[in-house]
Amino acid sequence: MPTPLYPTTLHDTPPDARRARRWVCTLLTAGLVACASNSTDPEQYVARQKQLDTESLNMQLAAAAGRQSASPAALEEYRVGPGDVLEIAVFQVEELNLKVRVNGRGTVIVPLLGEVGVGDRTTAEVEEMVAAELGERYLHDPQVSVFVAEYRSRQITVMGSVKEPAVHSVQRPHTVLELLSMSGGLNEKAGYRIHVQTAMLDADSGRPEPRNLVIDLKSLLESGDAAYNLVLRGGDSVYVPQAGVVFVEGAVRKPGAYQMQGETNVLKAIAMAGGSEYEAKEGSIQVFRSSEDDAVIEVDLKAVRAKQVPDVLLQDGDIVVVGSNILKQGFAGFWRGITGLFSFQKGL
Repeated sequence: MPTPLYPTTLHDTPPDARRARRWVCTLLTAGLVACASNSTDPEQYVARQKQLDTESLNMQLAAAAGRQSASPAALEEYRVGPGDVLEIAVFQVEELNLKVRVNGRGTVIVPLLGEVGVGDRTTAEVEEMVAAELGERYLHDPQVSVFVAEYRSRQITVMGSVKEPAVHSVQRPHTVLELLSMSGGLNEKAGYRIHVQTAMLDADSGRPEPRNLVIDLKSLLESGDAAYNLVLRGGDSVYVPQAGVVFVEGAVRKPGAYQMQGETNVLKAIAMAGGSEYEAKEGSIQVFRSSEDDAVIEVDLKAVRAKQVPDVLLQDGDIVVVGSNILKQGFAGFWRGITGLFSFQKGL
């Protein structure tokens, strides 16, 4: 029988060829393992996690809104405005009991007194004013009560990253949590720092003065402190901005700019960028932060995964750079070349 041109079994293969074959198999296996480690889609996982986080936050928000509605004290501080309906009653003087709507000038017509300015006053202030005028001109020590029967004068605007942005016509003061709940809760692009424009009493003048405030929604929900759940009235507004943006570059599958999803740390940012590549040097990741004079923060992602050190929370505008291991980078290049060659031959 003639000698075959090529070995037919592994035992017929020369030792050098067997070693070469084992080496190639090892490389192919390592490459397959590297590919398999990136076969999952971290981006989909993070998106799903963000959806679950938002749903959980909205459930907390709805529950807290029910518990922390505007207090009776806040209702007493309500300031009357055009369109409101007032019930005015004078004890034991039935002829002076009336129900009247505040006109556009902020006044009402009261028997015996004529036109009375009630706009931008609390019900207690209106009671004192009407009682003083009646007492001065007609009655001895009149007992006057004023009640807002219908709140029509006030609108509160809720805009930004909520599910149902709207201008709410309110019939009473509402808390921030109530208004967010009335607007359907946050959407999945929302940040957790809420901007509120409201009016607060000035200590010197005693009159309402405009204020721009920022509320950390997560801290409010976690603390449960009703003092931070501002009571809003007509003319106030709530704006929920979108989350900030971080940049991820280097040895990740999808370098680019990514919107922050709630509290975003380095591990989450890399997941949003599709996960790290095989050659990524995860023991030394750098975070460049322009808000702190171009500070550079070193992050050991291996230690973070092992829960040996805490992860770093990112800020709007941070740049996360994932470096490459030179040896792994060389092997990854070799593997890509091999797979490309196989793909080319298959095409032939």
